[in-house]
Amino acid sequence: MNEDLDPFGSQARHLLSIARRHVSDINEELISAFYRGLFRHAGPKDVIALLTPEQFAQTQERPLAQLRHILDPDLDRETHDRVAVDIGQIYSFLDIKASWLVDSYALYLERLHQSLEPRIPDPEQRTHIRSAVTMRLMSNLSAHVRGRETLARSEQQAISQISGLLHEAFTLNDRIRRALEILTELPGMITATFARPDSRGDLQHEIVVGKNAERHVASLINENIAPSIHADDPRGRGPAGRAWRSNEIEQIISIGSDPTLAIWHEYARQLGYASVATIPLTDSTGCSYALLSLFHAWPGYFAAPQRANLLKQVRAALEAAIAHNTTPGRVLSYSTRATYREALGRGDLVMLYQPVVDLRTDALVKVEALARLDGHDGTYISPGDFLPAFGEHELRQLFALGLRRTLLDLQDLSAAGLTTSAALNLPTQAFADMEYLNIARETLREFPIEPERITFELLETGEIDTKQARAQLLPLWKALGVKLAQDDLGSGYSSLARMEQLGVDDVKIDHSLVTTAAQAPHKALHFIYNLTHLAHDVGIRATVEGLESEGLIEAASILGADFGQGYAIARPMTARDLARWRRTPLAIEPRHPRTALGAYATMIMRDALVGLAGPRPEFLKTILAEPCGLGYYLHTQDLENTVLGSAHAHLRECAQNCAGSLQYLEARRTLERLLRDHITQQGPGPEAQKRGLAFDTGRRAPQTMTREARAIAPRSGRRGHRTMH
Repeated sequence: MNEDLDPFGSQARHLLSIARRHVSDINEELISAFYRGLFRHAGPKDVIALLTPEQFAQTQERPLAQLRHILDPDLDRETHDRVAVDIGQIYSFLDIKASWLVDSYALYLERLHQSLEPRIPDPEQRTHIRSAVTMRLMSNLSAHVRGRETLARSEQQAISQISGLLHEAFTLNDRIRRALEILTELPGMITATFARPDSRGDLQHEIVVGKNAERHVASLINENIAPSIHADDPRGRGPAGRAWRSNEIEQIISIGSDPTLAIWHEYARQLGYASVATIPLTDSTGCSYALLSLFHAWPGYFAAPQRANLLKQVRAALEAAIAHNTTPGRVLSYSTRATYREALGRGDLVMLYQPVVDLRTDALVKVEALARLDGHDGTYISPGDFLPAFGEHELRQLFALGLRRTLLDLQDLSAAGLTTSAALNLPTQAFADMEYLNIARETLREFPIEPERITFELLETGEIDTKQARAQLLPLWKALGVKLAQDDLGSGYSSLARMEQLGVDDVKIDHSLVTTAAQAPHKALHFIYNLTHLAHDVGIRATVEGLESEGLIEAASILGADFGQGYAIARPMTARDLARWRRTPLAIEPRHPRTALGAYATMIMRDALVGLAGPRPEFLKTILAEPCGLGYYLHTQDLENTVLGSAHAHLRECAQNCAGSLQYLEARRTLERLLRDHITQQGPGPEAQKRGLAFDTGRRAPQTMTREARAIAPRSGRRGHRTMH
C-alpha cells in the first residue's frame, strides 16, 4: 500500500474514477458486506433488534449515504471529514466499537477486491485502486474516532461543568437550569426536564430546557399523559415512575418499541425522542426529592457503559447541590413558574409592613418589608409560593423592585406624619454578587431617605464565606450607611459565630424556636434567654419574632429581648393601613407577670441569679428577698394551694437551705414539669380573646386533664379568678 497516497488527491481521484466505472453496479453489495460485519457483534445487534422500522432506517440513513460516496472521485477531504465525524458520534450513540468498524471495513475491502479481480485484468492497477480505497477507509475511520473522542470530551466536560456549579453563587433553581442547559448542549440531546411529584403523585415539570421545552409540557398536559409515581397508574409504569419507586437510574433503549411506554409512543415520535434516561435525585436524608429526565434523538444512547458513568456523575453532582439547599420550596408546575416570573417582570409587586416594637416602651421601632405578588383579585401571593420559581435574575429583580417600593412608601409615610425605618431581606448571594450592592447604592441615591433608616437582614439559610465577605463586600455595604441584621438566629449552626464576624447591628431570633412554646415552653423560653444574652454579650440588640400571644410578648420582654414582632403585636399591612395603625399598650412588669409564660420567664431569670450566687449566702439572701414573679402569678391565679403552689414553696425552701444541691435541682425539675403542664393546659386569656389572637400557649387544652393538672387547677367560683378548661 502506498502510504504517501493522498486519498483525496488527483492520483486517488483518477484511480477511483476507474474503479467506479467497473464496480458501480455492486456498490450496494459492498455496503451490505460492511453492515453484515458490523451487526454480527452483540452490541449493535441487540440495539438494532429493538428498533422500529422507522428508527432502523434513521440509524442507517447517514452512514449509508457516506459509504455510497466513499468511491466518489469528487469527494473532497473537508466534506468527508465533517460528515465522518458526525457519523462517528452516531456510532458512539449506538455503542459501536472502533474495532468492529475495522472488521467491517476489512470485509468491505475483501468484497471489493473480489469484484475488481475479474473486471480489471492489470494486477498493478488493482493494487493501486485498493490502496486508494483503503486510504479513504482509514481516513474515514480516523474521522469516526475523532467524532467519538469529541463526544467523549463533551460528556466529560459536561460532568465537570455541572460539578463546578456547586461552587458558584447560584440558587438551586439556577444550578438545576444550568445543568440541564449543559446536558442539552450534548450532541443528539433534545430535551432535559426536572420534575417533582405534586400531592396527587403527578410529576410537575418545574424546569424544562431544550428544543422542545414548550411542546414537551403542553403535549403531556393536553394528552393527559403526564408521568406519575404510582405503580397502579399506567402513567407510573414508565422510566420516571420506576426510577422514583426504585431509586435507581432507569433508561429506555428505544421508546417506540417498548410496550410499557405505549401511551407515550406517538408523543415521543412527534417530538423526536428515541431514547430516555431518568435519574432519581435524593436529598441529604436519602429521601426521594426529584427526577431528572434526558431525551435523546438516537436509540440506545444511554445503554453504553460510558453513558452509565455520565448519568451517575450527574446524579452525584446534583444531589450535592440539593443537599446544600435548605429550603426546597413548593412543587410548582412549569406554567405556574412562568406566571410568577411574568408577574414580577410586569412589576406586580406589593410590599406589606409588619411593625417591630420596643418591648420596654411599646414604641414602633421599624417595620419589616415583606414582598407579595399581586393576585389582582384581592389576594396576595406569598414568597413561599413564588420564590421557588425564581432564579438569580429574578431574585435580583425582586430585590431592586422591593427596595424601590419600600423607599417610596417610607417617603409617603413621612409626609403623612409617620417617620419610621424599614428592614428588608438580603439574600446571602449578595456577598458574592456585586450586582446587589450596585442596585442598593443606585436606588438609595434616588430617594431623600437617610440610609440608616434601612436595615438589610441577612438570611441564615445560605452560606457566606465570612472572611471573604468581611474583607471585600461587607465594608462596601457598610459604606452605604445602612444597618445590617442577621435574620433567623438559631436556625443554623453557624449563626452565632457569623453575627460577630459580620459585625451586624441587630439579630432576630428565629420564630420557629419561639412557636414551640405550646409544646415545649421550657425550650422556647430558654432559647430566647440564651440567644438574647449571647447577642448582648457582643453588643448586639435582639429581636424576637413569632410573638403570637400576649404570653410570648411578656416572656420575651422579661427575658431581656430588646424588640418584638409577631401577630400578637400586628399582622403585616399595607403602607396605608400602617399610617393608621396604633399599638394598644401592654404594660409589662417583670415582678407582676399576668401570663403563665411570663411567670415561667421570671422563674428562668431568678434561677439564673441563684446560680450566680453560688456559695455566697449574702448574695443569695438578697435574691430570695426580692419579690418573686412566679409567686405573684400563683397568688393572683389562686394556685398557691395546688400541687404547683406547693412545688414552688418547696423550691424556695431548698434554695434558702441548699441552693445548688441535688435536692434543689430535683425540686426545680419538679416545679418546671408542673409549670409546663399548667402552661399546656392554659386557655386563652381575656386579652387574647378580645383581639382574636392565639392562645397564651398556642393551642387549646385537651378535653381530659392529667391528675397533676387537675390538682394544679384553681377551684371554680372564686371571685376574681378564671377557671381552667
